[in-house]
Amino acid sequence: MSKKSNLIKLGDAINQLFKAEKLDVKISQFSVKNSWKEIVGELISKNTSEISFNNKTVYIALNSAALKHELSFRKQEIIGSINKFCGYKLVDTLVIK
Repeated sequence: MSKKSNLIKLGDAINQLFKAEKLDVKISQFSVKNSWKEIVGELISKNTSEISFNNKTVYIALNSAALKHELSFRKQEIIGSINKFCGYKLVDTLVIK
């Protein structure tokens, strides 16, 4: 009679914990904030004063009115860049302040 093993790989256990506690999303949000320049480029990054998340929405505050206007037409492109960086759909909506 063989005994069934309840052992799982450490990496799988950590991934399960991250998903259960939604830490994977928080880590991705932190990574996006820290890699903002790489994701959106230097011009946008230099003019960004704040980045925050609420559920699947990212809020960015910009210092330039002209850049706000330009980015209002490029929201989907930025959302795509963020999601590509994370490797999954972290963001659905972008709000520019």
